[in-house]
Amino acid sequence: MFGFSKIKRPNTCPISEDNRIWLENAFLLLLDLFGKEHSLQRKILIPYHSCFPIRYNGEEQTAIDTLKIVASQMEVAFDEIQLDFYNENVKEVSTGSPFGQGIYLKAEKDESGAAGLYWGKDEHGKYNISLVRSKLKQPENMVATLAHEIAHIKLLGENRIDKNDEKLTDLTTVFFGLGIFNANAAFQTYKGVGYSGWRKMGYLTQMEWGYALSLFAHIRGEKTPDWINHLTINIRGDFIQGQNFIDTNPEQLFVSSVE
Repeated sequence: MFGFSKIKRPNTCPISEDNRIWLENAFLLLLDLFGKEHSLQRKILIPYHSCFPIRYNGEEQTAIDTLKIVASQMEVAFDEIQLDFYNENVKEVSTGSPFGQGIYLKAEKDESGAAGLYWGKDEHGKYNISLVRSKLKQPENMVATLAHEIAHIKLLGENRIDKNDEKLTDLTTVFFGLGIFNANAAFQTYKGVGYSGWRKMGYLTQMEWGYALSLFAHIRGEKTPDWINHLTINIRGDFIQGQNFIDTNPEQLFVSSVE
């Protein structure tokens, strides 16, 4: 009910059969688009200072510095991206662009609305993306949002697909070594003095993220990769369940994805 994994038999897949088939199809598509060998060798970024040597203080410059790292990781030139900031809790935008030109696409979202926006290219040939200022105080969610927006560039901006697909865009971050951030952002709990709650972000569910990362580890030949220690406990649980399913049902893996 609240996004936590349901208790299942340990060797069952953490997601439904229909979702498993969709996710495995999407996985094969992205392997083809971005290259299996390249995906196998790519560095995995983790929420450590060694990967993000930035002093996060809520300033816009920290987002710019983060964008440089994420863009480099996802093989997009930083100087080809224009980053803008906004204050509103954008829930839906139908037409127009703050840059005067470009194609609006609904992008990364959280419970309050859009966390980031992708606008396509402006008249100067730069990819325009926007980040809600509240993410400046949430560094890991900022990374996840920027990764999602650059995934739009990789898929739509570089003409790999013709029609926007938000779930496929989320999944793309896995192949560029940033899946930890987007997976952890999918479902988060928080509490303070006298209050507590939870929030969701993105388009894939917690369970879908867990299975996607278990597939990623599988093709990389990683049984117990160090990076799983940086997953939230719920995502890690779904990851382990996904691994158990893959290990005990190898004959089912990707079979239903081939017509």
